[in-house]
Amino acid sequence: MEVLARPARGASVDGMTRNDPLQALVFVRLADPSPVPFERFLSDTDGVVAAWHVIGDIDLAVQVRCPDLIALDRLLTAMRTDGGAVSTTTHLVVRQADLTPAPDLPCPPLPWHPSATSVTFRAPYARSLRRAAR
Repeated sequence: MEVLARPARGASVDGMTRNDPLQALVFVRLADPSPVPFERFLSDTDGVVAAWHVIGDIDLAVQVRCPDLIALDRLLTAMRTDGGAVSTTTHLVVRQADLTPAPDLPCPPLPWHPSATSVTFRAPYARSLRRAAR
């Protein structure tokens, strides 16, 4: 039986093929205040690429790579049953983000901006207020 991941509508899967391993980020909440047992579990588990301790709603972020969804499901189940995770949330990686900076667009000086040359901006109603005050 062949299992394929169906990406969410609009997700880009450029470069992904059936033979590519699945990559995912797994957010883990632990029951035990000490992460040492879970770290030992991760170090002995195939498919775990890296892990980071974080502060927030979760205790660890774990990067995993599995051949297919079945192997990923087995790994997640093992994290909960053997590793001691209370909960896991999984996010499949579909592509790397393009972090190339966008070019700066030229911005003409605006007459009311402090960088403009000595132009004073007055609201249209200011003249009528001055007349009424006389």
